[in-house]
Parts: sequence; C-alpha cells; structure tokens
Amino acid sequence: MKDELRERLARIDPMHSGVPTEPTTSESSQELLEKIMSTPLKEKEEQASAPRRTWTIAVAAVAALVLAVAGGMALTGGDEAPVATGPPLELTAGGEDIMASCIAFTPEALDDVAELAFAGTVTAVDGDTVTLTVDEWYRGGDAAEVALIAPQGMEALIGGIPFAVSDTYLISAQGGNVNYCGFSGATTPELQAGFDAAFANG
Repeated sequence: MKDELRERLARIDPMHSGVPTEPTTSESSQELLEKIMSTPLKEKEEQASAPRRTWTIAVAAVAALVLAVAGGMALTGGDEAPVATGPPLELTAGGEDIMASCIAFTPEALDDVAELAFAGTVTAVDGDTVTLTVDEWYRGGDAAEVALIAPQGMEALIGGIPFAVSDTYLISAQGGNVNYCGFSGATTPELQAGFDAAFANG
C-alpha cells in the first residue's frame, strides 16, 4: 500500500526524482518560508480598494449635481415668475374724464394702451391711496409695491373699481395714469385671459 502511494505521487510530481531536495527543517528552508509569510499582498489590496474609490467618486459627483440643480431651482424659483424687488411706484388713479373716452377691450387694444401692466394684491386701502404688492409684472416695471393715488372725491371707488384688502387685481397704466374701461380691474378669468394674450410675447 505504501509503495503504491509513492508511485502515484511520483507520477504527478513534475520534479525529476534525481533532483536533490532540502528538508523543510533546514535553516535555508526556514528563512525562505519566513520571507514568503512576511511579504504583504499589496497588489491584491490595491485591486480591492480601486472599485471602492471609483464608487465613492461616482456618488460624490451625483450628490454635487443634485445640489447644483436644487440650488438653481431655488434661485430661479422654478417656473414661477420672478419676484419684483424694485423701489415703490406711484400711479395716478385718474378721473372721470378718462372714463368718458372708452374703447372696446381687446388684447390688442390693451397691448396698445398699456405702458405698464401688473398683477397685484391689495395690502391697504387708506383714504385716497390703495397699496398693492406686485405679484407679477407683465410690462414696464420692477417695483415690489405700487400705490394708486385717487383724485379728490373718488376715494371710495377709484375709477369705478372697488378695491378690497387681500383681493387681487390686474392693473394697466399709460403715462403714469391707471387705465379704466375694463383695461384694469379685479382679477377674473376673462380679464386674466386678456392680459395673458396681450403680453404673451413680453
């Protein structure tokens, strides 16, 4: 049984039987074994860490892109109109003589008579002054707040328009005077559609 095992081992041993061998207990064999055992496996460690570094860089790049997009949306406000930040503006609310020469309202006519146009919310009605915070400028301004100053005797209804705090209005003006005859008024679907059509191209 012992001889058969030796023969089988001899057949698979690539080394010729005549080559001298050194026992593992010799001094030189022990030194070689110690050297092999103490050699660090740097190549394997570097190969293992490379994918992790690549993954980390990819995650950092994606995070930076998300922050950049979020920051851009915050600065531009997404699809919303930019917030007005200019100094306050005063417009004269006009008088009955302006209302006496009315023309039919159309988006084209509004485009012709509107030097300024904006949407705003009334924040105060005080005597002859109506103050509005601008929600959106359609044309010609950047003021964050507009004051409409009524002529004497027209404080209650400026140009026939009843203003109420917290209500929204669409206002157009020419030469510093508010346009009437349906070219300014409380926000309604019809007036809103007219403003959108008149100022569609800015």
